[in-house]
Amino acid sequence: MEPATAPPRLLLVDDNRDNLALIRLYLESDHYRIDEAENGVQAVELFAAAPYDLVLMDLEMPVVDGYEATRRIRALERQRGAVPTPILALTAHALDEHRLLCQQAGFTDFLAKPVRKAAVLRTLLHYLGPEGESAEPTKPRPPNTDAPNPGRLAALLPLFYDLASQTLDAARTALDQGDLDQARRQSHKLKGSAGSYGFPELAKAAAALERAADAGNAKAAAAARDWAAALLAKARLDWPV
Repeated sequence: MEPATAPPRLLLVDDNRDNLALIRLYLESDHYRIDEAENGVQAVELFAAAPYDLVLMDLEMPVVDGYEATRRIRALERQRGAVPTPILALTAHALDEHRLLCQQAGFTDFLAKPVRKAAVLRTLLHYLGPEGESAEPTKPRPPNTDAPNPGRLAALLPLFYDLASQTLDAARTALDQGDLDQARRQSHKLKGSAGSYGFPELAKAAAALERAADAGNAKAAAAARDWAAALLAKARLDWPV
């Protein structure tokens, strides 16, 4: 058994590498030990192999999604007779139906996307107790809260730009093939990461693509994808790396 003074151990589960990098930056501290998984299968395997104090779980992932991964983790805890670990859903969905699905799957709570540093630290303090108080004090946000922080966050922008470009390329390919569901998945991914990195207009364009694809409107989806691509190009000019 690990000593009581061991720092809290967290499991971050998200198929977006830029989201993982951003949350890790928020939690950059000796007060947390952090493991990462890119899909639900990896998450369950890691959880089965080591004790965790808290899990941050994305919902929409390949292989096994967050709902099923959480159900499997809860089943494993019941088999072991273990106290349930806090599992927080990372979700851009605010509808009651999604919250109900999360509750039914066994999630403890929600952390809304776009993911903000203050919200992450408050949530960890709430579920992990005083251990999280010294992680990093919450600071007031600058007046332009939509702009990316030009400090250490700027070092992550190349990763965001590359993955956003790949996501839009994948969405275009899906639309060319008539696969609106895949286009919706790609747009949902971009919507969350763009908002978290401080590009609200790009997040809006991704949301428009998601809505159009979900409604089966291929023409509107293609227009929204082009809009998002133009905004991404503008972001590269405004915030060069």
